Amino acid sequence: MKFSTSIETPRYASAFAIFFALAAAVSTSTFSNVAIAQPSPPEASEPIAEAAGEFDTEPSKVNDDDGGAGNSEVKGAGDNTAPNESGKYEGSDTTDAKQADEPNLEKPVNGEISEVVTTEADPDASTSSSQTTATTDLKKLTVATWSGAYGEAQRNVVIDGFKSKQSVAVRVIVRKGNDHIDLTADSAGALPDAAEFSSHEIDAGCKTGQLAKLTERGHGGVVAPEISSDFLPGSLKPCGIGAFAWSHVIAVNLDAFEKRKPKTLADVFDTKRFPGKRVFLKKPRFLMEMALMADGAEPYEVYGLLENDAGLQRAFAKLESIRDDILWVDNAKAATSAVADGEAVLGQSFSGRAFFAAARGTPVDIIWDGQIYAMTYWGIPAKSPRRALARAFLDFATEPQQLAAVAQRFPYGPTRTSALALTKRHLVAGLDLGGFLPTTPDNMRTALSIDETWWAKNNEAIETALTEWIEKPPKEPASTD
Repeated sequence: MKFSTSIETPRYASAFAIFFALAAAVSTSTFSNVAIAQPSPPEASEPIAEAAGEFDTEPSKVNDDDGGAGNSEVKGAGDNTAPNESGKYEGSDTTDAKQADEPNLEKPVNGEISEVVTTEADPDASTSSSQTTATTDLKKLTVATWSGAYGEAQRNVVIDGFKSKQSVAVRVIVRKGNDHIDLTADSAGALPDAAEFSSHEIDAGCKTGQLAKLTERGHGGVVAPEISSDFLPGSLKPCGIGAFAWSHVIAVNLDAFEKRKPKTLADVFDTKRFPGKRVFLKKPRFLMEMALMADGAEPYEVYGLLENDAGLQRAFAKLESIRDDILWVDNAKAATSAVADGEAVLGQSFSGRAFFAAARGTPVDIIWDGQIYAMTYWGIPAKSPRRALARAFLDFATEPQQLAAVAQRFPYGPTRTSALALTKRHLVAGLDLGGFLPTTPDNMRTALSIDETWWAKNNEAIETALTEWIEKPPKEPASTD
């Protein structure tokens, strides 16, 4: 196959159509399966030990007057990664690093629960043994959350807070990014009563009936009518309540630009006004959307354009325009390190990684234009025998105070406007979070919500095309003879 910006690719069009058919067939059967893959957001399963960074502000020096949540030992993510002899960056090949960089949304993966931590409060110490089976079991809740710094923030704020408020025992299932949730499991085993899911998983689980509907509350809404407008668009679904948004962004090394710094996606592709290497991920998700928006496509047009060959090649043509200035890496950890270290002037990253790079004192800033965000949702497996208690947990977990307290420990964007007003500074780094949260009004102006269902169907085809494009020889310069 010969790829060119002239769109003369009949073999590609045929292969693309075949891949689309295969992907559609896989998608149809994926969620009739017994398991739903639980991909973590980027950085979420970053081990806490690896996440530690050197901050200018010590935890003890951070005032606790921004929300009453207390200090946290949750810190930044990522280690510096050096280029190899060819000048390209090779990110860590460890499973944890790959899981921390990007969710795997295409299909369920065979994985086991990584760790089970039981943190229990005795709901009623005076309850007799004869009453235990009838009552105490319904006062025990199993909640699934992720490993790493994000999971610790959820456990410290939400799970421990709910346990104390309700005087219930809470069993916590701690999983890494590709561990799955078997929604047909026995409730006494691996089945959680409440868990966080991606948008695609919420929609698929709701369609198959494996996740409980949350709209049967008398008023027909997922939440009470008086608070529904406080939630961001797209954060309320029939089987899920949005909690946080994480985001694909462009990280910029400020030291590389003395007079003016790039501010838009168009600037990312303008190597004349903003010279220097760009570091991109060798993965199509986020990259294709970014290229189209940089070429002038509106966010609402992106996935319609990618549905056809012409739109896809438009994205490749945009990448072709700066081919010689691209450093390719395997994951966002390596990309963010390249920007922070000055090996690239800007590049792809995720909002959490860019925040932690800035918190460590590196000259990293964020371009929010054309950010591509995704939300995590709390949902309830339909087979849970504790759905009423699980629903109370969902309501508690998505209250503004809890959302703000988690965000002040791990900088993902709360899905409620009132929570944003309470989210001020990171409790460890001491940085103002306003410039780092995906869901603030200024940062959402030109944002695109990633279509996870679309990528679940089409990732294989476009990934194949991207790999071929990256590996194709550069164009020969025109002859001057």
